[in-house]
Amino acid sequence: MKSILLASTAVIALAGAAAAEVSFGGSATLGFNSNSTSGNDGFYWDAGVSVTLSQTLDNGLTASATFDLSVFSSSLNNASPNGVSASGLVLSLVAENAGLYFGDTGMAAGKHWASAGDMENDGFSATDGDTVLRGDMAVAGWDASVSYILDTVTGDLAQLSVGASGAFGSVNVAVAYQAEETVYTNGGDFNPGNVFGLSVGTSFSGADVTFAYASNVTAGDNSIGVKVAYPVGPVTLTGYFVSESAGADNWGINAAYANGPIAVALDFQNDQGTELWSLQGSYDVGNGLVVYAGLDDNGDDYY
Repeated sequence: MKSILLASTAVIALAGAAAAEVSFGGSATLGFNSNSTSGNDGFYWDAGVSVTLSQTLDNGLTASATFDLSVFSSSLNNASPNGVSASGLVLSLVAENAGLYFGDTGMAAGKHWASAGDMENDGFSATDGDTVLRGDMAVAGWDASVSYILDTVTGDLAQLSVGASGAFGSVNVAVAYQAEETVYTNGGDFNPGNVFGLSVGTSFSGADVTFAYASNVTAGDNSIGVKVAYPVGPVTLTGYFVSESAGADNWGINAAYANGPIAVALDFQNDQGTELWSLQGSYDVGNGLVVYAGLDDNGDDYY
């Protein structure tokens, strides 16, 4: 409860600041998508504004609030497709080496976790309509976080999530953990299971290599993976292999080309015995305008 009161203090401090800085950003998208599996095809569009309110307090802390305004959207999930709706509210109170965040913000485990390809058992919960309370701290070469989900129906805290990452010379280490949750339920990207993960990454001979272990303790399954990325001129080749304790093993390769305004990526995956390839590209016209095109779902869909 004490942590929740700290979050409330940030709200009061920001609301009472007469000289709070306000900044705006925005983006607009127009596209066409053909999705043969879901039927969501045709033109789509959206335009939105991002808003940041910020104020540095007398004690050196910075209180801020960020949120997004959707002005127009073709999404069927938007209750007012031609009206204004707000989302993504995050309230924060930040010091030099620590921060407290509340709202539509990432959970601790997912913030630090680094996978080695498509691992079946690294299913850390991700924010999807959840309200999250998270604290971050940097100490002794580590960036660490702890978070809870706030059940807005009962007012209780749910599913402890912990993550930490650090760089030690040329070696990067990430540790992530989430507790099993039996009371709070939510669809989307919420996973009630007890999940643990450890990954180590380094570079040698021009290649970036990541080794990772993930365990869904609740289900009793685990994944052990390795991922290697190697640049060859403007092309970066990436491959991964994951040994799964249950089901088929996962593997995939990716070739990504980037040169000036042009970027192209060819991706192939064989996950749990299912093959899937995609080809995607983009062209940066300049002045903030980027054009995208691609083939997905083995060429069945395009955008």
